[in-house]
Amino acid sequence: MRYESDKQPGPYGPPGDAPRLIGQGSIWIMAAAPTIWAVHFVASYVLAAVWCAKIGASLVTPAWIIAAMGLVCAALIVWLGVIAVRRYGGVFVIFEEITESSERGRDRFIGHVSLLLCILSVVAIGFTVIPGLILGSC
Repeated sequence: MRYESDKQPGPYGPPGDAPRLIGQGSIWIMAAAPTIWAVHFVASYVLAAVWCAKIGASLVTPAWIIAAMGLVCAALIVWLGVIAVRRYGGVFVIFEEITESSERGRDRFIGHVSLLLCILSVVAIGFTVIPGLILGSC
């Protein structure tokens, strides 16, 4: 168990026995934001390719679908960024050294890296959406 506040009475043992997927100390939060971006990237380009191959006229409709998917994915990534800040103590300080060799230091490192990956993933989603909004035809 990581912190005393995690103790909860229950018939199945302490909550530390079954950790949450994006729980305290889990590195899944670092992989989640780039994974959301990658899924958005592949889905956007598959949608545009199928649309151009089948209909082949204008990219106006898929551009708005891709933009809507981008907004949903960006909202999910912002939610992950909030988790990185609140649960892990991530901060947006570029040149801060995190040198503590403790659980709290590791949590701060995971939060810092997760927050930076969330920012990078939102920027990447923006760069995935922009071509669809600029280009009007296949």
